[in-house]
Parts: sequence; structure tokens; C-alpha cells
Amino acid sequence: MDILYLHPAKQEANARFDKYKASSPYPFIPVGVIGLINLLRSEGWQVEGFNLSMTLTMYPGFNLLRWLASKPRPKLVMIDLHWYEHAFGALDVAQTVKRVWPTVPIVLGGLTASNFAEEILENFPTIDFIIKGDAEKPLRLLAAHCCGEGTPALASIPNLVYRAAGTIHQTTHAYFATPEDLDALDFVTLDWLHHADSYSALQYSGTGLLRLHDPNLKSHWLCIGRGCVFNCTYCGGGKASHNTLAGRNGYVIRRPERVVDDIERLVAQGFQQVALSLDPATFGPEWWRPFFSQLRSRQLTIGIYNEFFQLPSVEFLDALAASADVQHTEVAISPLSGDEAVRRQNGKFYTNERFLAMLERLAAHEIPIFIYFSLNLPGETPQTFKQTLHLADAIGKQYPSHLLRMLNPCHTLDPVSPMSRQPAAFGLQVHYQTFMDYYTYCKGTAWLPRHVTRGEHRGYEMIGRPAATVEQMAQIWDIFAKQQKFRCFPVPSGW
Repeated sequence: MDILYLHPAKQEANARFDKYKASSPYPFIPVGVIGLINLLRSEGWQVEGFNLSMTLTMYPGFNLLRWLASKPRPKLVMIDLHWYEHAFGALDVAQTVKRVWPTVPIVLGGLTASNFAEEILENFPTIDFIIKGDAEKPLRLLAAHCCGEGTPALASIPNLVYRAAGTIHQTTHAYFATPEDLDALDFVTLDWLHHADSYSALQYSGTGLLRLHDPNLKSHWLCIGRGCVFNCTYCGGGKASHNTLAGRNGYVIRRPERVVDDIERLVAQGFQQVALSLDPATFGPEWWRPFFSQLRSRQLTIGIYNEFFQLPSVEFLDALAASADVQHTEVAISPLSGDEAVRRQNGKFYTNERFLAMLERLAAHEIPIFIYFSLNLPGETPQTFKQTLHLADAIGKQYPSHLLRMLNPCHTLDPVSPMSRQPAAFGLQVHYQTFMDYYTYCKGTAWLPRHVTRGEHRGYEMIGRPAATVEQMAQIWDIFAKQQKFRCFPVPSGW
């Protein structure tokens, strides 16, 4: 083995989910990692991958330290730090790796690592390298440096931040992935990942019941592009954020025929569903018309999980219904609030009337849906929350109950989101700004206390709406949820 990839949990590396009640361990691997690892393998390197987060839920007695000690010593260890929820867990995994292999270099990557690269290297000597932004070329060169002859020189590797002689350096060269770069990658093959079938089962959306030990339904999150064209207030992966962290302005999109090629491989491997990493409805008909057309012409039977960023067109919905296996399809839509002004303030630009009309079309096609509100976004007050309850009730009465799921969680502050960058514009007090703020947050919220005030420890507070008010709203929602015939979930008490 030349390279070992580890996906961390939110919790510590030796977490015991059988002894304590945990917040979500966040087991999903960033979709770009799959392409990166298959790129390294195409260069001739032997790579193994391990999803610690998922393994700890499947085998509560699993011990990462002992497992590492049983493995051959790699020449490079990769750990993803894409989502801030892994800020503590990723660093604890790194510390565990160094206990077994003190001299093996560790590289981090992902949006969170990119944003806090210098601070992480200053505070955590276990981390040797961080790749900021797109990693295809930088990681390939870093692997050659660590696993080969020590070339190229670190200073020549683009997007790299590293420590040398106690000093932190950032290279002056930059790399940005092109559509051609993404089309050349393999985002499907997972034979390098331990418990790959269980991970495929974990990704399936729709049943609410996951069989990790005996997978019967499989899905796969597939990269269809990168970036975004929107700036939703709460999202650290919006257009402005990608511009800051990866030098990207808008979307970088794969060709539809290459995406269909990948889906054809998934169908051949027995997958029932593919989850799309971006919303193709926002790409425009010049992309999704040939995409759906090729799914039909190649006679590929597979369900599609898609999260709509805005409202799709009627033509898109009809094409989706005509092309996907509806039995294994689910779409997610986030109106955020029943109050149209609050929704618009937070980045969703449609009225309740248009939203409900779209649901009529989806219901006609019998497509399962997952509706997401958000209890604590800027502008949501006890008064506007009444409109949220009214809209949720209208959805429940209109949509077939066996096809409907609904959730109203609290948001935590995303780094580099508009809320984080411009709190005054949204009437917020922000509490999380540094990496250590997020590290401390993750460490403190990994396990659920006996009593949780929903709205606390979210990194921000709307002025005039304390956490106690959010908790009151949550209790009202929980009562509403219990009264519904469809799957309406209470406000989560974890983070």
C-alpha cells in the first residue's frame, strides 16, 4: 500500500456509538475524493480507503489504532476535511495515525481545510500538507513527491500549503479544474474502499431504513460538476465561497454524455439509484435534455436522487419522470420558510403558489419528495413560523402521504457563507470565526447531552431571537409532526 485514505467521523477516532447517544457522524465521503483516488491509482499507486464514520456505526467495538497497526506502513495518508462537522474528528484521526506511524506525512483537503489551511498547520503539527481548492494536479504531484523519488519539489506543487523548517509556506502556483479535467476522472469505481457495498447502501435515499450489513438497495453520489451559481445565505458552498476557496466563478460542468457513461456503469453493477451532486435543472435545457434523452436511448433503468436548488421547469419534471425509475427516485426541495420574504432573503426565489403548483406536477408523476424547512435562518420569527406551519400543512394535505417526507432542522453557521461574512446584513451575532471555534464546537457537540435547547451552539444568533425562542418553535413543530400521516420528523436535537 502506497497511500491510505481515511474518512473521519464527527466524533473522536475511538468513538463508541454503542455506549453513548451520538450526533450524526457524517459518514458521506465528498464526491470528489472518489475521482482523486482513482486518479492516483491510474498513476500506478496502490491506494486503500476506509470510512471510519460508517465503520464505527456498523462495528461499535472497532479500534482504529489497532487496525492501523495491523496494516503495512503507507507513504502518504489522505484525510478529507471538506465539511466543518469533521473539524475535530479529522484532526483526531490524524493524531491516531501519527501514534502508529510518526513519520508518515498526512495531507488534508476540502473546503473547510482550504479556508483554514494556515491556522490548521499552525495549531496541529500532525498535519504536514493541505491542498487548497481543486486537488487533481496537486495531489498527483504530491503523491509523486511522497511515494516516489522526492520530486517534484514541494514549492512547485500548485495549491499546496506545507510546513518546512517550522515555517508555513504556500506555493505561488495555482490550479483550477476544467470540465475536461473532471470528464477524465473515474467517479464510480470503489473497489479500493473497505465495505464498499455497505457504503453504497448507506447512500440510498427514500426508504428510511438502511441495511449496511446486508445491502439490498444501492445508490451512488456522482460528481456531475463543481461550484454554484447561487449565494444562499447559509451555504458555504455558494458562488462567492467557491470563488474565494477555489478560484471558481460559477459552475464547472461535466458533459452529459460522460455522466450517462458513469450511470451506465452503475446500472451494470446493480445500483438502483444515482444521486446527483449538483442540480441539473439549473444547468439549463442544453444540458439536461441530452442527459435525459441518452438515459432513455440507452435504456438505463435507475432511480435519481436530486436536490432542487430552485424550482425546476415543468419540462424538466416531465423529462425526469419519463427517464428515471420512479420507484427508486426521490427529489429534495428546500422552501426554507413558509414566509415568502424570509425565503427570498435566504436565497430561494419562488412563491408559495408556484411551489404548490410544482408539487401538483410531481404528485401526478408519483415522485417521492423530501421537503426541508429551516427553523433558525435569518428572518424566521414566531410570527413567520406560523406561515411555515401553514405551508407544511398545505403540503401534507396536497401530496400523497406515502410519497412525502418532511424535516425542519436548525442550521449551523457555515464558514465563508454570506451569513458568516456579512452578519450585520442579516441581523446576526456570529460566534464561530476561526478553525478552533469549529474544532471546539465539533468536540463539544459530538455526543448528545440529556437536555438540548435547540438553537444553541449553532455559531450564530439572530438579534432578538434567542435560542430559547427557537426551542419554543421547535416544540410547536414537534407537535405538528406527530399529527401528520406522512413521515414528518421532529426537529433534530443533535448537531
